[in-house]
Amino acid sequence: MNTTEINKKGNWDSFWTEDLKEALKKAEKNEIVGEHLVLENDIFKVWNIQLLAGKSLPFHKHSKPYFYTAITSGKSRSFYSDGKIVDTEYKKNDIRYFNNLSESNYFIHNLENIGTTTLLFTTVEFKK
Repeated sequence: MNTTEINKKGNWDSFWTEDLKEALKKAEKNEIVGEHLVLENDIFKVWNIQLLAGKSLPFHKHSKPYFYTAITSGKSRSFYSDGKIVDTEYKKNDIRYFNNLSESNYFIHNLENIGTTTLLFTTVEFKK
């Protein structure tokens, strides 16, 4: 997995449209971190994401430890609540783990498919 920061934290002028800024303001309480919740128990939630080329997952809040697996290769762009924008290139079976998230240490971002292939992810979010 390769990531490239294309906009620095705190810079709201270059890529941020008024629509993106408005969508971000509404995302503070959105904890739906995938498209489809496929399994939930007392310990975790399992989400699927199927993102067609040119489509995006809305801004959402990550406040619980989680990991995701890229089922397919592809490329995404994420706009973060601190102004940062990151492009990521995935290879099939890439995994990323976020261990130290909480209600006081969280991030909000969206996920846009800027590639030519469908992005498929499985995300496992831990409740405790």
